[in-house]
Amino acid sequence: MGRKSGKVMMTGSRIEKNGKISKNIRITKNTPKIKSSANNIQEDLLQTVYINLQINSKLEEISYWREMASKAGSVFYSETGTGIGSGNKKRSKVEDCVCKIADIENSVKDDMTRLYELKEKISHTIDKIKEPECKSLLIHRYLCGKKWEQVAEDMGYSYVHVVHRLHPKALKKINEIGTGENHRKEKNYKDKNGQ
Repeated sequence: MGRKSGKVMMTGSRIEKNGKISKNIRITKNTPKIKSSANNIQEDLLQTVYINLQINSKLEEISYWREMASKAGSVFYSETGTGIGSGNKKRSKVEDCVCKIADIENSVKDDMTRLYELKEKISHTIDKIKEPECKSLLIHRYLCGKKWEQVAEDMGYSYVHVVHRLHPKALKKINEIGTGENHRKEKNYKDKNGQ
């Protein structure tokens, strides 16, 4: 089920047991190298997409467990509980479902905190972009979490124009800002330390 996206081959994704999303990405020899920096802004942008996916799938999982809890009667018991402080007591299936829901909700809360912090950082960088089209695209896609089709529709452009023309331009602009900030930080550090 591979899908070519530019020069990077996406071969699918899956959610690991620890709740993280594993993307299978194959880099080809023509894939452009991303300039590495202490705070790689493109990596941060991708993380917002992945964290949003994680949160959405965990919310779906919560719905599943709520449905299971409503179907399970308190008559059915598990031999050992599966939650915090369960020990070896017998618990109903409903209790098991409620414990599972609580665990997932805590995980969602952690993901949302990470996402909020990341979006704050990205928002400050996007605010420095002068081109309104680039700024708007990055806000729609990475801060609002919209799909490419919706971004194109909201901006009044074709999907191809947004994804293949405007998005690379916006990434270039945001990388220039990120690279400039890193150079200033390095220069300030060297100036402070007399190097």
